[in-house]
Formats: sequence, structure tokens, C-alpha cells
Amino acid sequence: MLKNKPEKLQMFKVDYSVLKNNKIVNGFVIIKSVMDTDKIVKLAKLDISTKERVFIQDVKIVKFKPF
Repeated sequence: MLKNKPEKLQMFKVDYSVLKNNKIVNGFVIIKSVMDTDKIVKLAKLDISTKERVFIQDVKIVKFKPF
């Protein structure tokens, strides 16, 4: 049986760009995640779409780096 290892969480600054009301909105969000690019992008897109009230497909991640 596999044991669940506690994973170390890190802070990341994620820069994004969305098209909202025919205007490009640039910004950043700080998230806490493990060091896995797929998880970082998935969590960031979900957080940004909720914050900006747009569809997840409209969110473009520009870059992310450890904070």
C-alpha cells in the first residue's frame, strides 16, 4: 500500500492575459502549489477565471516563477 507523502508547497507569481469586454487585461496572481507545471497552470487558470469572471479557455498564462 502506498503512503501519501506530504508535498512541499511553494509560492508562485503567475502573469496572465485575458480578453474581457473586447479589452486585453493583464495582471498577476500569487498561488501556492507544488513544483509541477501542469498543476500550477491548472490552479492558476481556475483562480483567474473566477477572479476575472471569464471562461477558463480565455485565460492565457504568460509566465510563472517562484515567489
